[in-house]
Amino acid sequence: MKYIFYITIILTSFTYTFARVSDTIYVASWNVENLFDNIDDPDKNDEDFLESGNKKWTNERIFNKMKNLADVISFMNDKKGPDILGLIEIEHKYLVEKLIVNFLPNRNYHVVGYDSPDARGIDNYLMYDEDIFELIEYNKIPIIFFNEEYTTRDILHVSLGFKTEIIDVFVNHWPSRRGGEERSNPRRINAASTLKRYVDSLSIFRERNNIIIVGDFNDEPDNYSLKNILEAKKIHEPLAGLINLSWEMFEEGIGTHLYNNEFNMLDQIIISNGFFDKAGIEYVDNSFKIVSDDFFTHTEGKKKGSIIPSFEGGKYIGGFADHLPVAARFFIVK
Repeated sequence: MKYIFYITIILTSFTYTFARVSDTIYVASWNVENLFDNIDDPDKNDEDFLESGNKKWTNERIFNKMKNLADVISFMNDKKGPDILGLIEIEHKYLVEKLIVNFLPNRNYHVVGYDSPDARGIDNYLMYDEDIFELIEYNKIPIIFFNEEYTTRDILHVSLGFKTEIIDVFVNHWPSRRGGEERSNPRRINAASTLKRYVDSLSIFRERNNIIIVGDFNDEPDNYSLKNILEAKKIHEPLAGLINLSWEMFEEGIGTHLYNNEFNMLDQIIISNGFFDKAGIEYVDNSFKIVSDDFFTHTEGKKKGSIIPSFEGGKYIGGFADHLPVAARFFIVK
């Protein structure tokens, strides 16, 4: 029995060490649909998410929301959890910290991000495993609107050290389509222009471009903001500086968000061409995926394949979110 115990310890240590020094990393992004606390913020429109609000946002519902999110996060990456995760629609950083401590204790996750000027108070955050990555720096990129009184989420930029490389991750949640496309489209074009300027300037002084852009863009790959302004093209398209990994699935009619019984590819992962130069860090071919499983999606009817939300038709059903996560794998060239 003593020998079996020692062997078990050795194997466990080996497995843990292997996981920590793995040359493959799993990057994901998820709009988690309104992870709010139930404390009134007088400067934000968060009244619906109070115990007395329309959502009746009790501590029990917050606990259930966090547990459900953690179940999906733990399911990712062959049930090991993502190495890097962009999170969208979070009211405050401490909610993610609470999620990690209470529901994700098996990974050494750390979270970075800022409160943003968004009217509802929803923000972008990045969660990563400190056993794998070194935090170099992080900052927010505001999107300024000069011709109207409008505020939106800042873009979050995080630089992480991975072995001898630097990975630059940008977490986005571009302006919604509320008010119609004609009115809202210029706002997303503005967001795309802001991100494009920042990415282009970053590319000048990085020795190697390892840029990963994730988030909910509220536009699809062929919309003007992404295709023409950000210039995020298809894999292996000539002169592509940025590559949108979701193009193929989008053209097949697959998406992350169900609206009027049609799937939209609003959540995407866009990467720089440095991941295809056969040096440093490389993209694992065909690894982009929409994360899905029967335990958190509708399995029949018109909504089949879509994620089960927290609310449906204004009624609380205790689900997960209203967007499916997306993910991709990368590896370091030895």
